[in-house]
Amino acid sequence: MNSSQQVPESETGKSDKIFEAPALLRDGETSRIMGKLSVKAHTKSDEGRNKTVTLEDIAKVAGVTAMTVSRAMLGKSDISATTRERVLRIAAELNYTANLSARALKTGRTGAIAVISGRLNRMHHANMVHHLESELKLSGYQMRLLHTHDDLQNLINLTNSISVDGVIVAGMYELVEKFRSLDPQVFQPCVFIDNFKRTGIDHVYSDTQPAVEAALQIMLSAGRKRIAFFTQYDLVTDPKFLETRQETYIEVMKRAGRVPELISLASNDDTSDCEKRGLLQKYIEEHGCPDAVVCFNDRATMFLYRMLLDLGYRVPDDVLLVGCDNVPFMEYFEPPLSTIDQPTAEICAKAWEFLQARIANPNLPFQHAHFEAQLIVRRSLGVEPN
Repeated sequence: MNSSQQVPESETGKSDKIFEAPALLRDGETSRIMGKLSVKAHTKSDEGRNKTVTLEDIAKVAGVTAMTVSRAMLGKSDISATTRERVLRIAAELNYTANLSARALKTGRTGAIAVISGRLNRMHHANMVHHLESELKLSGYQMRLLHTHDDLQNLINLTNSISVDGVIVAGMYELVEKFRSLDPQVFQPCVFIDNFKRTGIDHVYSDTQPAVEAALQIMLSAGRKRIAFFTQYDLVTDPKFLETRQETYIEVMKRAGRVPELISLASNDDTSDCEKRGLLQKYIEEHGCPDAVVCFNDRATMFLYRMLLDLGYRVPDDVLLVGCDNVPFMEYFEPPLSTIDQPTAEICAKAWEFLQARIANPNLPFQHAHFEAQLIVRRSLGVEPN
């Protein structure tokens, strides 16, 4: 159907009266109609196969046309937010599953987006994937989460290029050059999310520098002499890929006339927690314990907190601590643990906005957005929160 044949949608989000479902407007009727369709969706057809829920089924419940349902699921701008939310809610309740192969043949798009993330045992990555999936689902898209080396290599080698409409790369800076070297005319649109300032790509940047500086200033003002930077992972040594938290720590220490103390426990992600505990205990026994520590993330903060207690140190009396990521249960420790909050939900929403714009217009100028992280001060920094 061409644009001249589409049924217009009114400002209220309802279609022309011929397509309205008056029963939906009466209290108590919606659930009964949905119930009937839900039963229909799970009953078997005459041939014994499960009945597939169609766009027409959703349209009947929503009181709109099948075309409106289709455009709502594709996130078209001419569909009101109210109508889109209603359509997606009803589709979810009816367990509707899009036929991506048919959509690809008809529109040239699959309705699927690849999300490339670091390991989900890192809470920041897991939280980011959760928010990205929510954004995609709200727009009627499916997420394909890629983890393995083969998955990523297939995508980069274009062997899987028609399976998704675009790519969001979350927190994997080492892939930037690989993706940037690909021909944009034959590869999917791509948006990066990380803690590095980038050029020449669509990019959403989380700036942790002001928050790290604020935490370090608290530690310096408290008279702490040995302020260290701690990570459970391998430290980045290449200046081109120096992560903002680590880079900011080194710069502030040098300005204060201090020698940076970088503590790393692992050379790879496969080092066990038991091995890390042994390495950290050995480090403290040989070098003594720093009296303030900036941790790369909240996982490292919780790990260090437990080790300090086991070794007889007190937080914040003996050691000031601050982490990063604002994992919800950090505030339930005693004392509550300070952290740096990155606005993950807003970052993911902006990344999806950028990718939709790039899909719609591949010739757009490069898009950039900047979000500033905030220091959340709790008693682990030796300061009572406001």
